[in-house]
Amino acid sequence: MENKLELFDNADLVTIKNCEFETDFVAISCEITDEGFCKHSGLIISFDESIYYFHFTGVKVHLEDITKTLDSFDSTYIKKLEVIVEEDVVSFLGHCQKLKNKGVKPAYGFVFNDSYYDSNTKQSFLLNAKHDITTCVGFCIKVIRGFIFNNEEYIKLEDWDEDSLESVEQWLFDYINKYLKIYADKNGVSVEDLYSNNELKRILPSELLSSTYFIELPIPKSDIDNVRPSLEKYLISQKKVA
Repeated sequence: MENKLELFDNADLVTIKNCEFETDFVAISCEITDEGFCKHSGLIISFDESIYYFHFTGVKVHLEDITKTLDSFDSTYIKKLEVIVEEDVVSFLGHCQKLKNKGVKPAYGFVFNDSYYDSNTKQSFLLNAKHDITTCVGFCIKVIRGFIFNNEEYIKLEDWDEDSLESVEQWLFDYINKYLKIYADKNGVSVEDLYSNNELKRILPSELLSSTYFIELPIPKSDIDNVRPSLEKYLISQKKVA
């Protein structure tokens, strides 16, 4: 299947508050700052007239029924994830419920590796890694990848490298030397055991949201880069209008 690049179209990029939930679907969500910048990613599942929000806050994983509180999400935009068809939404919701019930508990950090969540395994839901260290974006990627084709990537992670961390260099230095050190000591391993050099990278919430414009997997960074500037510009313009 050929992966056609779609020019940015804001028609299906709407706030949760203004979305029509007449059909079942899975969407990627992005919380927007007052200035219009993307700051937090999550997954929205619309099933049987109920709406669920599955996300990692950096501290805890939440699966929330937000059906009656949609008005409070006027700063969270969503776009449907076309790689998950309507008939599979109920299974995807079950996938998320199993992960939540299994007690998935990632630690926060800019580690992107080959791991994903398999909700059907009886022993460990995390595959291809010993330690679950991730961001809100990485969490979504692991959930999606574990559902769609298991060991096939959703986003082509190797396209991002340490240059993506330039905007958070000081934070990363402190993170490695403080937070990861504490995590390593707690788990009886060395800091070096927690990640490989090519696993430290950053994928932005706006990049994850831009991935919804494509259906052929894995989605390369070059495709996302063709959509992201227009998407970010549009979100900023909406905040200026508001």
